[in-house]
Amino acid sequence: MKQVLSLLLLLTVMSSCNEYNKLVKSEDYELKKTKGIEYYNTGDYIKSVTLLESTIPFYKLSMEGEKVYYYFCMGNYKLNDYYLASYYFRRFISQYPSSNYTEECQFLSAMCSVHNSPEYALDQTETFNALDQLQVFADMYPDSEKMDTCNLIMDNLHAKLELKDFESSMLYYQTENYKAAVFALNSIMVKYPTSKYKHEILNFSVLSNYELAINSIQSKKLERLNNTLKSYRKFVSEFPNSDEISKLNDVKDKTEAAIKEFKN
Repeated sequence: MKQVLSLLLLLTVMSSCNEYNKLVKSEDYELKKTKGIEYYNTGDYIKSVTLLESTIPFYKLSMEGEKVYYYFCMGNYKLNDYYLASYYFRRFISQYPSSNYTEECQFLSAMCSVHNSPEYALDQTETFNALDQLQVFADMYPDSEKMDTCNLIMDNLHAKLELKDFESSMLYYQTENYKAAVFALNSIMVKYPTSKYKHEILNFSVLSNYELAINSIQSKKLERLNNTLKSYRKFVSEFPNSDEISKLNDVKDKTEAAIKEFKN
């Protein structure tokens, strides 16, 4: 019985493949369109995209063209081919700006860049693209039911960029590039004034300013020593109960001693 069932299954699969192969070569675009959408609805996106792509030119100037192109775009998206899907979504929006599908396509075009956004340590071009496109969507559809999702995704993308900036500043400190570290740490606080890394940022800002100051040429030393004290006061005002206070107090004492020696 099992052998019979296996044979029947094999014959069914072969028959289906033969039917599909004939359909690919067929010029019956109406049937191709119908089967392409059927394949999409059953989750067979490769067959769906293949059939629908060949029908797009045929239906381009008809009422059905919009529907065919929409399913074609969605098929590419479902296949996780996000670069290609984004391209087709943008073309759809350009060709059918008044379509009922336009809002969804605008959002999914942005989502393609979200999916392409890499881990924080890598180049973040796609992350910036995603943020730009999500902002365009938010501006175009402020009352969309997708706005909560849109805002949450944007927050997550900003958090990724914030982490990258923080890790970069730490790398400058660890490699003793204190001038770059000071600049990077100050920049993070300007961009992310409520950063969750604020304690670490302000702490290493004191340490970086101090190391930069004591290794400076005479003409810049006093200014940089004073910047160290400013960064120290900033940290203490923000985190008066921090475990780092005792260590930073030692830095403050050394800084004040260096200023006194410099003036003398």
